Formats: sequence, structure tokens, C-alpha cells
Amino acid sequence: MIIFACIILLILFLILPTYLIKISRRFSLDKFLSDIIFCYLVGILAANTKWLWLHGWGLDASKAIDSATQSFTTELASASVMFAIPMLLMLNNVKDWLKHTRRNTLIFLSFSFSVMCICFSVGYWYKNSLPHSEIATGMMTGVYIGGTPNMVAISKALEADKALFGLLNATDTFCSAFYIFFMFSFAKPLLGRFLPKFKSTLPGTEIIEELKDEYEYPFPPKAWKWPVLRPLLIGIGISVCAIAVSLVPAILFPNSDGKMNTTLLVLVLTSIGIGLSFFEQIRKLTAVYSFAQYLLLVFGICAGYMADFGHMINEGGQYLVFNIIIITLILILHFLLALILRVDIDSFIICSVANVMGPPFMAQAASSIKNRELIPVGITLALLGLAIANYCGIFVYTLLRSL
Repeated sequence: MIIFACIILLILFLILPTYLIKISRRFSLDKFLSDIIFCYLVGILAANTKWLWLHGWGLDASKAIDSATQSFTTELASASVMFAIPMLLMLNNVKDWLKHTRRNTLIFLSFSFSVMCICFSVGYWYKNSLPHSEIATGMMTGVYIGGTPNMVAISKALEADKALFGLLNATDTFCSAFYIFFMFSFAKPLLGRFLPKFKSTLPGTEIIEELKDEYEYPFPPKAWKWPVLRPLLIGIGISVCAIAVSLVPAILFPNSDGKMNTTLLVLVLTSIGIGLSFFEQIRKLTAVYSFAQYLLLVFGICAGYMADFGHMINEGGQYLVFNIIIITLILILHFLLALILRVDIDSFIICSVANVMGPPFMAQAASSIKNRELIPVGITLALLGLAIANYCGIFVYTLLRSL
């Protein structure tokens, strides 16, 4: 019965993004809901109505099945992230991050540093009152510099309990919903009174169109032809090799319990992804970025499925308050930094959303402020966050543990 339930979930999670994308385009939902948000919502809906649809499949929503499916979903989410990280990183020229978006990169890095300071301060405040506060702080640092995939990676690296990840993911989903609602609706008219208006300083249209086309490339493709399949298979092969190479030091240098060193695994995998980006032939592999984005949509459904709000309300009250304090202080400090650095309102919103939410939300963020020009800049910065978040989260965790 448990195996049957896991097989059903595997099939659903792997094929649902394809049909959700079609539904979104068919009913123009993509005009106000990004694909990743749509997948999150479907996952959340499935998680909080499982008693209904599991019964429809002839299964009971017993504690044993619920625990097994949650564990399976966590592993599937982790696997999709591990495969996606090197693919996302190896396709972006690190040198161009500074060359084409220098000022916004400095703004983004200052925002990232502020996230580290806030998470460290709040984590230190909760050090003796919140269970596993150091691990929770490291995961929160990662998720608010890079994105939810970084939370998964850091939770693996720090060997966080699956129940803790479920609670933090639920609280993050809850808090991020309010953050996104504010940034996509009231932020520009309200905060725009204090920040300068946007003046275009973007590079030529060549790189803008290149990044935009890369971001919007459809997956799965309409026709599985060899010109599409060949570079995709090469990219998948490179990602598998990167994971295999990362496993070597993780196994050779186990953790204190004698198990595989997942911290080293994540850091080495991230470093390999960044290193591969210096090879032009790899950066030109087509369809790989879209496949990685599709993996993140699979992850989005899995992450939404792990956001059990009933469980969060019953057992995660402390973590919810912890998360609310962090994201509120992040928004306030981002705004104060924008005032000091004289950041224009559009760049502030793009940099903050790139920092807090990650690449999948960039198109929606740019659309909400009616500035599509900033899509490639936002994607580039969000990928930079994806690259550095694992290091930052583990650093903050290590620093708290040493105090």
C-alpha cells in the first residue's frame, strides 16, 4: 500500500508540471501567476486535502502512509534540486554577472549580506529557546539569499530532521506569500515615494534577448528531435558526473557520525557548477536551462506538498514567529539600504525579490512593476544568489555553533 502511494506520487509529480503549464497558458493564468507559484499552490492544495484524494485512489490517509509519502516527497525534492543546481549554474557566465549588471550586483550582494546579518542576529536571539535554532537559521539564510532549492540543499548538508524541514518549508511558504503579495502590489506605489524612479542602464538588446529566450524556452519541447535531445543529454550527463565527483570527497571525508558528509557534497557540487560555467561550449547547451527549470517545477509541487499548514499550526508556532521576524526585518533593512544607496524603485523590487524568492519569480516581478527590461538582470542576480546561498547558510550555521 505504501509503495503504491509513493508510485502514484512519483508519476503525478513528474508529469503534473507539463499539464499545469498548459492549463496556465490556456486560461492566461501566467499573466498573474508564475509557473512556480502555480505548482506551489497545487502542491499545497494536494497536501491539505490528502485525506480526500488519497481515499479516491483507494488509500487511507493513515499516519504510516502520510509519513512514508512525506519522506518520499522530501527525497524526490532533494534529487530534483541536486540535479538542477549544476545545470542552472553551469549555463551562466560568472564574468558577465559583474560586467553587465555591476551596480545591481553590488546592491544584490549588500542585500545578501543584510540577510546573513539578520538571520545570524535572530538565530542568536533564539539560540537557547528554539529547538535546532542553528540549523533553522542556516536554512533560513539559504532560502532568503537563493531560494527554496537552497533550503533543501542546506537541510541535507546539515542533516536536518525531515520534520524540521517540513515545518520551516510550511512557514516559509506562508510568509513568502505575504512578501510576494506586498512586493507585487503595494511596494512600488508606496515605497516609490521615497526611492528614485528607474532609469535604464541595461546593456545592448543582444544579451537581454538571449537571456529572455533562454528563460522562456518551452519544456518539454513540442518535438523530440536530435538537435534538441543531443545537448540536453550532454547537459544531463554533465550534471550526473558533477554529482558523482561531488560524492567522492563526501564519502572519503565522512561527518562526525561516520556517514556521508552532505555538507561537503553540497559545497563541492555548487563549486563544480560555477567552475563549469567558465567553459563556453557548456554555456551554449540548449534546452538544459529549461529542463532545469522543469525540475524546479517538480520541486515546487513537492515543496508545496510538504507545506502542511495544519501541522504547522499545531507544532510550528515558534518557527512561524521566527520566520515572520526574519522576513519582516529583511524587508525593512533592504528598504533602508536602498535609501542609503539611492537605489531606484524598480531595481529595489527586482533585487529584493531575486534575493528572497529566486529565479522562477523574476518574470512575474518584472511584469508587476511594468518593466520587462529587468527580467534578464533579475534572473542573473537570482542565479548568483543560488550560487552563493549554500556557502552563506552553512557559514552562518557554523558561526552560531561556535558561539
